[in-house]
Amino acid sequence: MNFKLLFFGFILFSISLNAQTKSDNNAELNKLIETFRISIIEHNDFEKFSNLFLHDTISWGAIPTGETKKNLLKKRPGIAFLTSNYKSFFEGLEKGSEEKFYNVEIDVRDEFATISFDYSFIMNSKILNWGTEYWSLIIVNNEWKITSVTWSQNMQQIEACPF
Repeated sequence: MNFKLLFFGFILFSISLNAQTKSDNNAELNKLIETFRISIIEHNDFEKFSNLFLHDTISWGAIPTGETKKNLLKKRPGIAFLTSNYKSFFEGLEKGSEEKFYNVEIDVRDEFATISFDYSFIMNSKILNWGTEYWSLIIVNNEWKITSVTWSQNMQQIEACPF
């Protein structure tokens, strides 16, 4: 009988430990999202922004979709995606830049995570582009690091943001 009680206690402890870890991870990942967002708005601390990423050559690419893709293909046939890096992104930011996040979903699996959300990229209170964004992350030295950023891109002047 004691063995069954001990085993049941161990199972409950494991479940609560897993829930605690998942909650902690979600809180850390939400903080990372907020640091990313604020870094765009303040645009004054590249080191803080670059510390969010695993290294400076992570995947960083956009896929034009919808009417934006049709329009782009007319101008540049054969283009399938746009690529850059977070350094160029940060350097290209101007005062009045902001990225807003909607419908954020975080999926943590051990030391891997994905974050997906709808976004709108804003300049001086006007939406420039919008779409869906995906981040892949891993834990390195007890810190979450972004390993890739991919997103769909729809230009506001071609098709209005639905959110």
